[in-house]
Amino acid sequence: MKIRPIEPKDDAQIKAIIQSAIREYGNDLPDSPYYDTVLDHLAEHYDHQDKAKYWVAEVDGEIVGGGGLGPFSYPHTAEFQKLYLSPAARGHHIGHQLETLAEQTAKEYGYQKFYIETFLNYKAARGLYQHVGFTQLDKPLGDKPSHKACTAWYVKDI
Repeated sequence: MKIRPIEPKDDAQIKAIIQSAIREYGNDLPDSPYYDTVLDHLAEHYDHQDKAKYWVAEVDGEIVGGGGLGPFSYPHTAEFQKLYLSPAARGHHIGHQLETLAEQTAKEYGYQKFYIETFLNYKAARGLYQHVGFTQLDKPLGDKPSHKACTAWYVKDI
C-alpha cells in the first residue's frame, strides 16, 4: 500500500469512491459531501488552498481511498476531510494511516485543533476517531458547519 498526494489524474477515481461510500450508507442527502462541487477537481482544490492537503491510498496501482485536511471556520482549527475507502480497503488500517498523516501535517501547519463532521451510521469511522483521541460533540463546532446534513461531530487538541 502506498499513500501519496492526490494528482489531477486521480480525481475521477476518488470521486467515485467517495460518492459510492456515501450512497452505500444512505447519506447522499442534500447538503452532504456527496454533492460537493470540488469532487470533480479535488487535486486542484487542495493544491490551491493554503494549509490544506489531500492524499490517496493505492494498492497495486489502484486508488482505494483517500483523506485530507483543510482550514475550518473555527479559529486555529483544521478539518479532517473526505476520508473514504472502497469496501475492499476497509479494515486494513488505511484510514488510521491517513488520519495520522493528516493530523501530523495539521500540526506542522500550526493548527491547534482537528475537527471532523461525519454521520452517526459510519460506525467504523467513528470508532477510529474515538480510538485516536477525538471527543464527540453534541453539535457542530462554531456556527458554519461544512455539511449541514452531517449528524456527528468530533474534535481533538493537537
